[in-house]
Amino acid sequence: MKESFFKAAVALVVGSTCCAVGADIQTQVSEMKLKAKQTGKAAIVFLVAGQSNAEGYGVLSPQIYTALGRQNTARGPRPLTPMSTASEIGLPIRAGDYTHSYIWVPEQGFSRVDPETNLWPSRLNSKWHGMELPVIRELESRFPNHDIFVVKHAVGGTSLHRHWNPAQIDGLYAKWLGYYRHAIAQLSREYPEVRVIGLYWDQGEADGKDGKHGEYVANLKNLIATVRKDTGLPKLPVFIRKHIFNAPNIDAIISAQKEVVEADPQCYLLDIDCGNRAMNYQAWAYSPGNLHISSKGFVELTKRLFDGPLRDATVESFDKVNRETVKDWGPVVVRPGGL
Repeated sequence: MKESFFKAAVALVVGSTCCAVGADIQTQVSEMKLKAKQTGKAAIVFLVAGQSNAEGYGVLSPQIYTALGRQNTARGPRPLTPMSTASEIGLPIRAGDYTHSYIWVPEQGFSRVDPETNLWPSRLNSKWHGMELPVIRELESRFPNHDIFVVKHAVGGTSLHRHWNPAQIDGLYAKWLGYYRHAIAQLSREYPEVRVIGLYWDQGEADGKDGKHGEYVANLKNLIATVRKDTGLPKLPVFIRKHIFNAPNIDAIISAQKEVVEADPQCYLLDIDCGNRAMNYQAWAYSPGNLHISSKGFVELTKRLFDGPLRDATVESFDKVNRETVKDWGPVVVRPGGL
């Protein structure tokens, strides 16, 4: 296994700055060549779901942000937090920097990862990224002889009690599950094994806004149990990002996240809270006062993931997909409803 992509340690600074990610993250962006599919070894899969921070508002570079006019919005100016974008902190943003990673694109199937075009798979050419980009980077570094795959579906402003409710036959969960099963069925035909790392779940603000925070523990436990049943992976790890910005009833949602994690040994809380909201905005928001995580924040979350639950991960430690389970799914249908 090759050396980790992430070289910088977390610097916890008491005072006006907090949790600053060092700028010395190893940026291995030499002239790399895309690899042919490595179908002789296990495919590795990372899952993503949730609302807007699962979609991701990581900015690729100040130049791209400015060229797209995103510094001026209908709600007023939206300047970038200094040194918060992918290019500024050493996270590569060229398609050619990712040699053996793919992302599921609806109605297309798996496409090679291209940060400028397909990291919002349901809305191509967005030029934003989420948690998947630094995770892919780390996985490529750790597992150079295994192809990496992402199955991601996320929509901003969506709630667990309604949009992600597994009981909604035309909801977001049903659509995400359809994408997952299509993707896994394809990989099971192409690779000797399919190994699933886990699900990154980033959601909750909408439930607090809707006044459904009191139901969040039960609803999140139900979602996790349903995901494990429907994927056929009963011990699937779930990585939950702890909320760190202001939002209605957000403290109740955070308490619910903690309660779920404490009760489930296969759930993990990814926590980059600096201790107060003002410091969190300064450290991790892509724009001052904005509740969306920056590229720097996603890199730090990825460090917490690989320094924590995935510290000693091997391919064999990831959940193995049972081929008989895949056969039992039969023809997979992705419902046209939902978001």
